[in-house]
Amino acid sequence: MEKEKLPASYFVGFMFAILILVLSIVNLFSGTKKVSETENRELAQKPELTAEAVGSGNYAKQYQEYFNDQFVFRDSWIQLKTGFDRLLGKVEENGVYIGKDGYLIEKFEKPDQTTVNNTLGAMAAWKEKYKDITHYAMIVPTASEILEDKLPALALTADQDSSIDQAYQTLTGKGLTTIDLRDTFRKNTNQQLFYKTDHHWTTSAAYLAFQQFAEVAGLDTSAVTYEKMPVTDQFQGTLSAKSGCRTGVKEEIDVFIPKKNENTTQEQVSSIVEYTDDQKKTGSFYNTDKLDQRNAYEVFFGGNHGLLKIKTPTTENKRLLVLKDSYANCFLPFLAPYYREIVVVDPRYYYGDLSELMETESINEVLYLYSADTFFADTSFAALTEE
Repeated sequence: MEKEKLPASYFVGFMFAILILVLSIVNLFSGTKKVSETENRELAQKPELTAEAVGSGNYAKQYQEYFNDQFVFRDSWIQLKTGFDRLLGKVEENGVYIGKDGYLIEKFEKPDQTTVNNTLGAMAAWKEKYKDITHYAMIVPTASEILEDKLPALALTADQDSSIDQAYQTLTGKGLTTIDLRDTFRKNTNQQLFYKTDHHWTTSAAYLAFQQFAEVAGLDTSAVTYEKMPVTDQFQGTLSAKSGCRTGVKEEIDVFIPKKNENTTQEQVSSIVEYTDDQKKTGSFYNTDKLDQRNAYEVFFGGNHGLLKIKTPTTENKRLLVLKDSYANCFLPFLAPYYREIVVVDPRYYYGDLSELMETESINEVLYLYSADTFFADTSFAALTEE
């Protein structure tokens, strides 16, 4: 009597289980990585085994995150999955839309209203505490708002426009001066305002924003002109890594250098940047070593820092505090000719006393500069100013 054959699905399942077992064993001996250069983020580390962690269920959850982050050949698996999804017509990967004309566009999620109210309340309280100085607020609209025509058909993204409207209405009512970039950006979509593979705005977009800020702040910009200089054409942003799409696309990053002529001041050239966290000083806004690394956008000030100070030789006695996310990094150099000192705080990484910093540095203007994605989701400024 002929033996009954096992279904082919059994064989496939058995081989898949063997593959997972082999990869898991390889994974045990491959070592633990701390950072993913591809995704530009810290990877989950092996959690500590404690009775409390096991009992609460946190250990299992943390171990799963650790296993997923540390899985061998992880980047290749992501790209393989993305390839299959694209064949099936999927237009979104891990919160990133595969847009038109080569754009990858991060999905804007509906804000948690409690988080937004806490942030707006903290900003209003800070304005009330320092009522004698000017407070500016710049919420930078992201690609999902400005480049709606690049989104794929039927893309579902929250209404960023109304969120910005509501925030600005609240802040204006509390005495802050708001800088609304939406019309400016929509009138200049002939320029590349956002990277195609990254979530940041380009330096060209930051310069447009600075020009609008300068007009509102009463800065005379007639003496300073710039030339745009490419510093790399090999940039591949975080949205490419996050989605696994367009991994072969490389982009250009530009910096704006003051033109040297009889009318140009040279504050940018001779400014001193003090990195308080690292206890070092430099005479440049740019860290060219970062151009050889995965996240070349960190060429601007070497990335994010809890606190840095820019001191310039200008005769102006204006001292500006910038509270910001990474969008501000390519914007900051444009401010240098107009402020005696620029104190830059990223509340996500700063753990000092902000009131003491305001007093010590004799701050007389404050600028909040955030991308809409960060502004409507972050809780760090509200936490930093709690008393």
